[in-house]
Amino acid sequence: MNVNTREMIGVPVKTKAGLLLGRLKSLDFDADTGRLDALRVKVRGPVPGLLDDELLITWVQVISMDDKEITVADNFAAQGAAKVRKWFALLSGSRPVVTSYRT
Repeated sequence: MNVNTREMIGVPVKTKAGLLLGRLKSLDFDADTGRLDALRVKVRGPVPGLLDDELLITWVQVISMDDKEITVADNFAAQGAAKVRKWFALLSGSRPVVTSYRT
């Protein structure tokens, strides 16, 4: 299946479990080999335009890709979710929640 890269911009990027990470912003290609190396995904902050971020997803983390949706490995979501939790903590003024104690 051939897909034009311009048609891919804005396509939702989700994990295998269905968690929306963001939308495709751009594709990174290796200039020497022409191989697709990574996807750049725009992640919306809690307030659109404020604290927006970009995730870099390597090609080996991509499970499937078509003109409707891109699916990446679930283990990638932990990195993105940590950023989202940090944004909400910053905006709400709350302190981080301690989920485990070391004795």
